[in-house]
Amino acid sequence: MKIKYEIISTLAAAGLNFLDLANKFERYNYKPESEPAIYAIWHGLQYCLGGLPNRKNVHILISLSKDGEFIAYTVKKIGFSTVRGSMGRGGMKATREIIRILEDGKNIAYTVDGPKGPGHKVKKGVIRIARMSGRPIIPLNSDSTFRYVFPSWDKYQIPLPGSKMPLVFGEPIYVPEDISEEEIEQYRLKVENELFKLRQEAEKRR
Repeated sequence: MKIKYEIISTLAAAGLNFLDLANKFERYNYKPESEPAIYAIWHGLQYCLGGLPNRKNVHILISLSKDGEFIAYTVKKIGFSTVRGSMGRGGMKATREIIRILEDGKNIAYTVDGPKGPGHKVKKGVIRIARMSGRPIIPLNSDSTFRYVFPSWDKYQIPLPGSKMPLVFGEPIYVPEDISEEEIEQYRLKVENELFKLRQEAEKRR
């Protein structure tokens, strides 16, 4: 099984590296002074993480599923680091690891509607991590001039060669440590609404 993952992930990484060369990332409102941070993205727009600088400084949270194993192999081959787990399976271990990474001055990329959806619905896990770590959530959204959209729950998008890819960063959202469950819901909605707003802005800039 490991050999299978190696072969498929090598091919997938080669394809992603080709797209990196064939497409043009453009960053808007990127503020590195806000890092370390938790970059909040939709599951279907994970490719946009390729536009983040210094990939080794970005740890992507990936589930412990079989699909997650393949994804972990692939993202490591294109220069990212990984954290394995989710807010369900392996949740406590993953949370401790995420907080340690943030304390070490590195960034986390968090698919806020993953790993199984529903799509475009922010879950509370990212709010709790921001509260525990004291690090900001930075919503991130993107679009591309030309793209293929997979018929999956997350409507996963892959840009086609020759695309312009605007990456639009939101303002940092800090979550106080002593908030109630009701206030957690308010912050969850704030992140969700910001992601929708950033999507509209990305569409205008593509």
